[in-house]
Amino acid sequence: MAVGLIESLSRPGQNATGFSDILAELSGKLVDLAKELNKSQSSVSYLWHTDWPDGKHRYALTREAAEKVGLEIRASPITNIAQLNDLLITIKQRGSTAFIVQPSPFTYAERGQIIAAAIKYGLGTIFAFPIAAKEGSLVGYGPDYLHIYSRAPIYVDRILKGSKPAELPVEQPTKVELLVNLQTAKTLGIEVPLALLVRADELLE
Repeated sequence: MAVGLIESLSRPGQNATGFSDILAELSGKLVDLAKELNKSQSSVSYLWHTDWPDGKHRYALTREAAEKVGLEIRASPITNIAQLNDLLITIKQRGSTAFIVQPSPFTYAERGQIIAAAIKYGLGTIFAFPIAAKEGSLVGYGPDYLHIYSRAPIYVDRILKGSKPAELPVEQPTKVELLVNLQTAKTLGIEVPLALLVRADELLE
């Protein structure tokens, strides 16, 4: 809805429907994770991609979530991957233990480079893609995409049989996973709070 493709989740109203990844709605949860991992820090660092329609919207939601729990958000806007090292140096100088990586097409495509560079600078990453934790991110928290993809053929079948996309509700994920990479935590010397470990769906060693 933030980028104007549909009027509402229950009734899209235009020639589009499908599945919502609810990543914008998870902004507050990502802030909570950052607060736990950064302990006494009064701010949270946030790497976000500026050159896409929903970027500012997701940044605003994250800033609001941070303010609600008494944290200052320190944003690091990125437009291309060549800027990454300089931004990570700044994040490290702030005293951050781990930082939030805004979920976006750019950060998903470049997640491998972001994770590797962050580890190089002694930083943990918090991604909204569970798969990122399996690839070295400290934390991955987000929807089960395999379940989402498995639902797609059902919608294709209904549309081919005459249903109008405008009348098919946009489905939201029913399962959200929290993965913690203990090997990355060990490499970075980060002590992951017990409360976070207990909540995790999977601990990667």
